[in-house]
Amino acid sequence: MNLNEIKKSEVVLLDANVILYGVLLKSDQCVSLLRRCAERDVMGVVGLQQLAEVMHRLMMVEARENEWTSGANAVKTLSERPERVQALSRYSDAIRGLMAAGFRFESLLKEDFGSALSLQRQYGLLTNDALLIAIAERLRIQSVASADKTFSRVRGIVLYSPSDVLI
Repeated sequence: MNLNEIKKSEVVLLDANVILYGVLLKSDQCVSLLRRCAERDVMGVVGLQQLAEVMHRLMMVEARENEWTSGANAVKTLSERPERVQALSRYSDAIRGLMAAGFRFESLLKEDFGSALSLQRQYGLLTNDALLIAIAERLRIQSVASADKTFSRVRGIVLYSPSDVLI
């Protein structure tokens, strides 16, 4: 199902890619979902590990837009120039905006790692995907918003995906 099919007041766990596509204006559906969460029309839950991933990726996007990094060693290049990291600001404004919006942020618990290991074995999920589903299971959230079709393999999860991603 696509993101526009999320019902009013539905509780949805957001994957980092949906947040990124919304913040970077790569998908009108993702932009709309972020707005609906901010307005509390949809109850958006974000794992702190997804927020960290968004923060890192937005930092790297901004550094690339400034032409401060390129290629496979972009992280290393930027880490060797702390003055450039200190000069970045758009990514931090975006993260502050997300933190102030109407999302519920959820930490990982120790028990989530044990659940994630089982989910990896059962569904072949990568670590961050398994941790996302572990949070969903712990909180009894059945709906996940992600562009990653991997989640369609997980029993009991309703996957909402953007159908308009402009990459």
